[in-house]
Amino acid sequence: MHKDNQIFIEACFMKPVKRTPIWIMRQAGRYLPEYRNIRSKNSFHEMMHTPDLMAEVTLLPMNRFDLDASIMFSDILVIPESLGMKFELVSKVGPVFKTSISSSGDIEKLNFNHSYFKNIYSGIKIIRNSLDKTKSLIGFAGTPWTTACYMVEGKPSKDYMKIRSLMYNDYESFDLLMRKITDATISYIREQINSGVDAVQIFDSNGVYISKKNFIKYSLPYIKEIINFINSQNIPSIYYAKGLCDSPDLIMQTNSKVLGIDWSVELSKVKSATEGMVALQGNLDPAILLCPNNVIKSQTEKVLQSFGKGSGHIFNLGHGITPNVRPESVEYLIQQVREMSSKNYE
Repeated sequence: MHKDNQIFIEACFMKPVKRTPIWIMRQAGRYLPEYRNIRSKNSFHEMMHTPDLMAEVTLLPMNRFDLDASIMFSDILVIPESLGMKFELVSKVGPVFKTSISSSGDIEKLNFNHSYFKNIYSGIKIIRNSLDKTKSLIGFAGTPWTTACYMVEGKPSKDYMKIRSLMYNDYESFDLLMRKITDATISYIREQINSGVDAVQIFDSNGVYISKKNFIKYSLPYIKEIINFINSQNIPSIYYAKGLCDSPDLIMQTNSKVLGIDWSVELSKVKSATEGMVALQGNLDPAILLCPNNVIKSQTEKVLQSFGKGSGHIFNLGHGITPNVRPESVEYLIQQVREMSSKNYE
């Protein structure tokens, strides 16, 4: 059940607030020297699956900045690993699976191991107990489509042709894969919530690789099942779709309480198209944090003005923060959002 004293949760549910809450996608990341120090001594998987370490990394930005929400340190690809597929991070490539899905038999062999997540749940409990009660903890997972893209391709791709080919050529196998991912994701999210997360964000980073028509048939049904489950738990659901934000009517169909908006569209247009029915999260261009303070200030003001007055806005970037951002720029951004946004609620 959501907490009435958490400004992030209040904004997600479009309740009255005194200013716009802020958190940043990938806020516990490589732009922080503290993160780089921990990463130099530990593997990515050790950081995800050692509860104390996971909690320490998650809390790094909360200890440094006055953010309103924390997002647990993890990766969307823990779902394929729980189904028996292992990946490793390869420099300048990204996540690479030791084996990829190449046949219907590979899909049939996928077997969900719920105990794979036990250390993650322990980490969530530590984080929630360590966070101030006024700060929110966000859990997350990927959409079945985005997750399946990596599982079938085996690594990041420019076009994800293999999953699209499977979708057209063997729908039965495609559906089985999506079904297994969906079921595992709901189980994973259920225990995230039981362990203490206050909201759940669903990332659709590869949503741009499917046509809008095919999105409705091949991706949306599985997303809705996950979002509807989150909503049934009386906590905010957040859906972030890179590349689909120019179609608010489409992403509204996910039933998400909050829509994460990338930096390619104006918040005012999305707010108008959604008729104020959902909260919006975003959407400063991450490149702006590489600019001088005067540019950060003016562009931050534009985002706040684009949303306008009233509750239902969570300030964020339109995509994840980049490793070459100065922490001082993040501090300045947070300060500006806090100072300028309060005027919209007077």
